[in-house]
Amino acid sequence: MEGYIRAALGQENVDLLIRNARMVSVLTREILDVDVAIHQGRFVGFGGEYQAQETLDARGAYLAPGFIDGHVHIESSMLAPSSFAAAVLPHGTTTVIAEPHEIVNVLGLKGQSWMLEAGRSSGMRVHVSTPSCVPASVFEAGCTHLKAEDIAEALREKGSLGLAEMMNYPGVLSGDAGVWSVLEAARGHRIDGHAAGLSGQRLQAYASAGIHSDHEAVTPEQAWDRLRAGMWLMVREGSAARNLKDLMPVLKKEPRRVMCVTDDVDVKELLALGHLDRVLKLAVAEGLDPIYALSLVTCNPAEYWGLHDLGAIAPGYRADFVLLEDLQDFTVLDTYVDGKPAQAGTVTPELLGGGVKLGKGWDQVTFPVAEHHPVIGVQATQIETRSLASGSSDGVKLVAIERHLGEETYASAYTSGIGLKRGAIGCTIQHDAHNLMVAGVSDDDIRLCARVIEEMQGGVAVIADGEVRARLPLPIGGLMSPLPPQVVAALQDEIERAAHALGCELPHPIMTLAFLGLSVIPSLKLTPLGLFDVERFELIQ
Repeated sequence: MEGYIRAALGQENVDLLIRNARMVSVLTREILDVDVAIHQGRFVGFGGEYQAQETLDARGAYLAPGFIDGHVHIESSMLAPSSFAAAVLPHGTTTVIAEPHEIVNVLGLKGQSWMLEAGRSSGMRVHVSTPSCVPASVFEAGCTHLKAEDIAEALREKGSLGLAEMMNYPGVLSGDAGVWSVLEAARGHRIDGHAAGLSGQRLQAYASAGIHSDHEAVTPEQAWDRLRAGMWLMVREGSAARNLKDLMPVLKKEPRRVMCVTDDVDVKELLALGHLDRVLKLAVAEGLDPIYALSLVTCNPAEYWGLHDLGAIAPGYRADFVLLEDLQDFTVLDTYVDGKPAQAGTVTPELLGGGVKLGKGWDQVTFPVAEHHPVIGVQATQIETRSLASGSSDGVKLVAIERHLGEETYASAYTSGIGLKRGAIGCTIQHDAHNLMVAGVSDDDIRLCARVIEEMQGGVAVIADGEVRARLPLPIGGLMSPLPPQVVAALQDEIERAAHALGCELPHPIMTLAFLGLSVIPSLKLTPLGLFDVERFELIQ
């Protein structure tokens, strides 16, 4: 600490001095033309007289804090943390608060520990919010079931900053003992919400349970409801759901307790469009003040999560920063972590298990569908589905298969909107229990698709006429690949081209397929236990 003080006073050389930068102070909402001094990985001052071991000429670029994503599922990118870092560090993201309920559903609490360990060698800062609803509902099959005492243990793990999205809001409002035991285990920590569709008195009751935030607002009215209820508003702008434009009337009033998050992000989109820099560009293009926009991905998420030495350029703060060409497109010129050029790690800790077990009799199974069952109406750009009348299917069958225990538990339903004319596509990314979901026209291709994915021990496959047309192995829990992001994106391209060649009408078939089993998002979903009516919260018999 004495070294910091001497360096800050100019009594000894600092490690790095940034010259000719336009420093963006997100704390005071101003731009300062000052030299900025860094020593032992932290900012020690600006505007003073410093001597330095090394200087960095910013050439008039804007100097801003490194970006912080306050809520993201790394697994949704299909990338291991080191590969995720390779994709987002060039776009200015230096810290993420990962919500690892995907890998925890598959592997239990060792999944959270693995995410933190992998994060430490990734090249960026990876914290977690401990999953609150594993599984998402009692209607999931095969996955891990965490109790309050398990969650209390996970919250004590170094790197866990709080309790992740409490999706079971019916349980909160009804006083469900299991749900409330989880909330009580998390008292004293941040508690994230997940209150899709809630407003008015019901939302206020939900907030009164001690919920601190929500990322499910999709209208200005819902956003104001959350802010007025004392909740932090997380504005979601990811690949599966985009809410920024719709919430701009709220953001233009510049409320303070707001941050932007990505939630679920696609590897192809990360490489092509960017990460939080893309969100900033869109926000400013829609009329938001650039410095206020920066606060939504820097000091605000840092404040919310208690990261008191991140999110700003100020003495004592960690020297995570970006150099930006401008404050309109937010083109990132350089990214630094701890005062050094950011570099993604290459080491991914070994993770065993979490693959696919189909059972010995799989090659003889058939997939009947009850005639009276409604049809799942799949929407190309939404994670919600519709409930359609029986007989309205376009001929594509959906099969949800329990993959963790090998007990040959599965269920079938007809769909409309996927558009396949022949063949099958399947994947082990299946929020949140991450069983195996296959959509197909013939039972033969459905069975083969599942078998190919079992051989890969997780991933995505496209089958037609008994042949493999494309495959994407995801050996880490059936969710992630250790390969570089460019390779994963190329394999995803092959999957999409193969699916579209078979008539699939979904722009992002993997992302859409991945949400067709989530039993807390309306309206009809399919789990290995059967067709599920989310609004009535019951299996259809």
